[in-house]
Amino acid sequence: MKETKDVIGCVFGHGLAEIAIARRLAKGMKKVYIFTEWQEGLSTINRAIIGDGFEDIERVDEIWDVKGDCDLFVFPDIQHSGLQLELEAQGKAVWGSRKADRYEWDRELFLATLADVGMQVPEHIVITGVTNLRMFLEDKEDYYLKISKYRGSMETCHWRNWKLDQGMLDSLAVRWGSVKEHMRVLCFPAIDTTLEIGGDTYCIDSQWPDRMLHGIEWKDKCYLGSVTKREDMPPQILEVLDKWGPVLGADRYRNQFSMEDRVVSDSEHYFIDATCRFGLPSTGSQLKNTKNWPDIVWYGANGILIQPDYDKQYTAEAMVKLSGDTGEWREVEMDEEMLDSFVPADCCMVEDKLCWPASDSGGSEEVGWLIAIGNSPEEVIANMNKIADDLPDGMDANTECLAYVLKEIHEEEEKGIEFGKQEIPEPAIVLE
Repeated sequence: MKETKDVIGCVFGHGLAEIAIARRLAKGMKKVYIFTEWQEGLSTINRAIIGDGFEDIERVDEIWDVKGDCDLFVFPDIQHSGLQLELEAQGKAVWGSRKADRYEWDRELFLATLADVGMQVPEHIVITGVTNLRMFLEDKEDYYLKISKYRGSMETCHWRNWKLDQGMLDSLAVRWGSVKEHMRVLCFPAIDTTLEIGGDTYCIDSQWPDRMLHGIEWKDKCYLGSVTKREDMPPQILEVLDKWGPVLGADRYRNQFSMEDRVVSDSEHYFIDATCRFGLPSTGSQLKNTKNWPDIVWYGANGILIQPDYDKQYTAEAMVKLSGDTGEWREVEMDEEMLDSFVPADCCMVEDKLCWPASDSGGSEEVGWLIAIGNSPEEVIANMNKIADDLPDGMDANTECLAYVLKEIHEEEEKGIEFGKQEIPEPAIVLE
């Protein structure tokens, strides 16, 4: 087996975090290619250029052009399980979820598996078709709606009540068109708790590392993580690790893994979502704070668990937005030091400029995640604020929401859920 420094790898993905993953692996490997899907009936340069132009990685238009040179293929995201298994059958090491990715995209299977392993299953009902959904929701309040597999067709959404959200059903009917009466929607009444805890780590054939990130997220805004010994993780997370390790191991899962758990009381909690891939947030924390990340991926792809060598005790992440018309190309200049603290999405490098291609489908102001690390909560927040202040003009990091995360951590500690070994500062520190 080669040493990591002699490995040639290829990162395969969809553009969300693969650039940062490939660049981090390149710091410890001989060469790293990157591929993101771009081919369609009428292909565009806007998709074909994602990941191009970075000096430390090389974008390819076909993985088959470099397959013979590669020792390792990295699939940080879900899907393409068949391709992963085929590459493995051809003698390539593969870091990926393989067929265990179905526990993320098949929500009904996930819920059935919760019952199979003896975990609490959240109350829910499956409704088929928009007409039946209308009748069910007409007198309902405070529900969460989810579908399986086709996340691009509907993200998880919050149903408040008929008066406020009946237009949502009209929108779904238009969006789903002729198949609207065949779509299966999972309807969950809101769980009566404000406490949601998480764990961010990786799994190698049912094995978990001895240390991982205890992470708290303010949804799609910011994140705070504490490096924690596995045995010191909250008991709710330990139950997930204990019962889901064998489930993932049955498919030889070798990838990052994150979990969200809603805690009602000491005896009642619900594992609500399995993230069988890189997490956003949390991936940036792993890349920046784990000194031996390339070793973890290379050996893990070969079925060998390597323990993480974390640099600092705490990590923070904040969503970054870039102003400008998303229907036009947007560009910034970003030095190497800043780029090492940034997980960009759907971009390329042109003439030393970080560029986001124009989007024909509306696009988004959100362009990535800013990352900071430190040995105390105060230090990591101070570092995050400093990095955010140095962002290029037009970029803004949502650091203020870290105050909400600190508030939630205080609430959890009042319920006996410990976050790290140090005292957590008051939320006002974020604004200092």
